[in-house]
Amino acid sequence: MPATRTRDRLADPLPVSKPRSDAYTGLLAISLIALLTGCFFLYMDYSQYPSTAPPNTASLPAHGQPGGAGGAG
Repeated sequence: MPATRTRDRLADPLPVSKPRSDAYTGLLAISLIALLTGCFFLYMDYSQYPSTAPPNTASLPAHGQPGGAGGAG
């Protein structure tokens, strides 16, 4: 059975500084800005649509066909 480690062995003798930001952090920030910009433009596009439902066109005749049946005539 392996020997158990004590707290003294696990402690790092050298102080560890926080890692610096690298290129991936910059890419993450750019992608966040791009997503927020895309959401803004999606909202701007969506807000142009009317809030009411379109009229029901099932009862209207088809274009170019008299009576909407389209049979041989």
